[in-house]
Amino acid sequence: MDKITYENLIEMYNVQRAERFAYIDFMIRFLGGLNRSDLLDFFGIGDAAASKEISEYKKLRAGNADYDRVLRKNVILRDTYEPLIDIDAETALGMLANGFNKNKLYDRPLLPYQRVGIVPRHLDIDIVSKVTRAIHSKTAIKCHYVSGNSKNHMERTLVPTAFFFDGHSWMFRAFHRESAATGGVKFKCFEFSRLKDVSECPNDMALPSETLAQDSDWHLLVPLQLTLHPSLSDRKKSTLVQEFGLNEESDELVITEKAVLVYYLKKHWKIDVNDIPSDIGEYSFHLKNGDSLKHLSCMENVFKYK
Repeated sequence: MDKITYENLIEMYNVQRAERFAYIDFMIRFLGGLNRSDLLDFFGIGDAAASKEISEYKKLRAGNADYDRVLRKNVILRDTYEPLIDIDAETALGMLANGFNKNKLYDRPLLPYQRVGIVPRHLDIDIVSKVTRAIHSKTAIKCHYVSGNSKNHMERTLVPTAFFFDGHSWMFRAFHRESAATGGVKFKCFEFSRLKDVSECPNDMALPSETLAQDSDWHLLVPLQLTLHPSLSDRKKSTLVQEFGLNEESDELVITEKAVLVYYLKKHWKIDVNDIPSDIGEYSFHLKNGDSLKHLSCMENVFKYK
């Protein structure tokens, strides 16, 4: 079935209705469904208008959703779903993080713009949508994962709980059932781009112990006392002062971050975690309070490589 552009929808209907159809499609695809109240809350329209828009959407894509009387919502028909509007995975994840934005459906930047380093098919949108639906419904997925740190190529059962962007890659947090069963780490971080052969398990609900509320490391915030690395030249220090908005009279920066995400911050901000600043390697910052963080099990990878 041919995909329809947002501009096509506007030509077929009008701007207001086009936005509503795009929103309905987005919710069904990435959250697994919607009901009239979603349209009421987002667009401020009445019950009758919401029902009308959902019915018209189903005419455009008859095999995409059906009303579930138990859940009292229109849920995705996974076997026959066909996107109404084409959208790339990064745009979809950005809107899931920051809110649905019709302007993201246009290919019309307000100023000359080019994204650097786009990898063709870097993120498979069908895989991404399976994970985001699982996060929303608190259900499991089965998959294979291409890990750079493990030789485990067996099928995994994950219960996705949240997602995040580390500045370079889109990732998600999940409960790993096989690891937990063998006494290993229960909650882990995974890259969307490393997933393969993902299948949804819509009837396999997360156990209470597998939910985000039980992921104590995700909720743990830690302070990071950073100072500009002593190996930097005065010119490089001046550049970092400007980039990070530091006080020119101080080389220090104190931030608070989720403990499980410090590993990614260390990598991208080039943070030296050695007790004594190293003279080997290219660093931007030195972590001053590492001793107060080393006891945390979730910080093991942060201090694994000196």
